[in-house]
Amino acid sequence: MTSIDITSLPAEAEPTPADPAIVTLHAHVLRQLAQAQRHLLAVKSLTALARYLLEGFPAAFATTAAELRLHDPEGILASLLPARNTLGEGFSLHRDSYALYQLYPDAPETSLLDLDNPRMFTLLSAANEAAGAVVMPLFDGNRLIGSYHLALLEDMTAYGEQELELFTMLAQLIAAALMRVVQLQRADQLSLLDPITEVGNQRAFRRDMLREIFWARRVDQPLSLLFIGLDDLDEVCRSYGEVASHFVQRRVSQRLCSDLRATDYIAHISSTHFAVLLPTCNEPHAHDIGERMRADIDDFPIDDGRGAILYVTLSIGLVCWEPSRHPMDDSERLASQMEAEAESAMHKAERAGGNRVAVARLGLLMV
Repeated sequence: MTSIDITSLPAEAEPTPADPAIVTLHAHVLRQLAQAQRHLLAVKSLTALARYLLEGFPAAFATTAAELRLHDPEGILASLLPARNTLGEGFSLHRDSYALYQLYPDAPETSLLDLDNPRMFTLLSAANEAAGAVVMPLFDGNRLIGSYHLALLEDMTAYGEQELELFTMLAQLIAAALMRVVQLQRADQLSLLDPITEVGNQRAFRRDMLREIFWARRVDQPLSLLFIGLDDLDEVCRSYGEVASHFVQRRVSQRLCSDLRATDYIAHISSTHFAVLLPTCNEPHAHDIGERMRADIDDFPIDDGRGAILYVTLSIGLVCWEPSRHPMDDSERLASQMEAEAESAMHKAERAGGNRVAVARLGLLMV
């Protein structure tokens, strides 16, 4: 990671332009670059990095707009971001690097653009007050991994070769931060996967649930939770063995995923239980989804590859939280209450013979 040291000259020192050891710099650019270095060293997720570059840094720099375009040929970056895009139009992922290279007429390098440059028409279209922009390619070695664009409001004569070098250094800091957070998140992601089903585990489920509770409260939209039990899995394990049991869990999880929206979450929270989060989903809609899942698995023959056709059914417990009806500030407490109610409803469905959906409701005094 590049480091920056700032040295102040004494007030009485008045270097002449001929002194080759003295360089005049744009003080605001230098100061913001030093602050950006501290932020980029501390950021721990791709979402936080993108939000800082699109919101935090432009605000500190006193400008109106920024863009971040990243190369994501294998969808790795997309997998590290929430399913819901909250970063706005200034953020984009590109599977083909051609779109990024098109931003640079020659070899990609940090450059300053004024309003007369035709490239301004394809960059920062929302920055109506901009006097120009700085365009910064992001490299991992010799590989172009992204492009960061920052609107500049001052007269472009305020920026010269020395400021261009500072922006080049900023691009290096951003690229290094990007590679670091991707590595951190990918390592963390492995710890959030269930090895049998390759969907989220209990830890991932709780983290997703707390995030969705925050979002539901923010937009005042309902959040539904399904607890799903595999009714006949113990019998499968006794009759066909643990390997067959794991195979059934994996095939059921794959089938359930096909019934979900891109914004929904599924986790394997125990050997026989799954949990599904349904954001922006009220109770009737969640009940319909649960019934569709139940019927789908009921008619789903699972070929174990050794001549046996296996069947299981689902017992599903449902609970829905509506922020306007049940205000709640303690997200941890609410998550625990929703889990307890959904699990209780699931056991009720099991006691009634399984292969059904049971509904629980949060009491007013509970929250």
